[in-house]
Amino acid sequence: MSTSDALEERIQRALASFSPKQKRLARFILDNRYFVSVASAQAVGEKVGVSAATVVRLAQRLGYDGFTHMQEAIRAEFPRYLTIVERTRQRLSEIPPTDGLVERVFQTDIDNLREVLNHLSEERLNAAIDDIVAADHILVVGGGVSAAAATYLAHSLRTLGFNVRMAAGGGVDVAAEVVHIDNHTLLIAVDIWRYLRGTVYAMAIAHERGAPTIAITDSLLSPLAQLAKHVFVVTTNSVAHNLSTTAIFTLINALLALISYRFPERTVEAMQKLDEAYKGTHLLFMEE
Repeated sequence: MSTSDALEERIQRALASFSPKQKRLARFILDNRYFVSVASAQAVGEKVGVSAATVVRLAQRLGYDGFTHMQEAIRAEFPRYLTIVERTRQRLSEIPPTDGLVERVFQTDIDNLREVLNHLSEERLNAAIDDIVAADHILVVGGGVSAAAATYLAHSLRTLGFNVRMAAGGGVDVAAEVVHIDNHTLLIAVDIWRYLRGTVYAMAIAHERGAPTIAITDSLLSPLAQLAKHVFVVTTNSVAHNLSTTAIFTLINALLALISYRFPERTVEAMQKLDEAYKGTHLLFMEE
């Protein structure tokens, strides 16, 4: 392991071998780097409910000489781990380019897509599709910045003939839907960055009830990734204040394309029924 590797990269590589307690500690360290950089191992352990020795051992498993060495490495990475407000202020205070800003936005999304594609396995996609096709019911959950992608996914699956419910508002909407989750329900959760409580709760309930689950998220250390059967990690880097959801939509399009080509007759039949419904209810502005 290179000494220049970032903390998150080290944790992601070692994650599969971590115990649940170590995963919880790793998540805390990533989410509270400023605190970890100045606190004692004892203080960090108390926050998570583990011993100081566990904190030290985790640092060593990540390739650091010890906890102090890990703290030094975290402090060296501080410019990369600004809060969203600090990052926005930094970006917008830079001297605005006279040209090329639009190109930077497009190039960043291209880089995001390339990063996702480089780590994407068609085998994993097909395994997720197996569960989509086998499910009696599908529940798609996603709120906040993820709501648009979740809604697009739910709508697209409906057009392909799947029995899909949607909970995008969080809170009451999610609570009303999770009561129906059983092992014949597939839960697909879309959530990035701050991870909404309702989305994580839905995933936890589905996991507890033995339902198949798919997570589309931005880190292997997200709470969704820790619970889901199928995990797809997307890159969300952006130029301005917002996170980019381009890679989420492209990943969804890849899933939909694979479904359509694997089941062409089912896809055509579903589209024919939808087209007839559109015409029957005069939904289209210009009828054919």
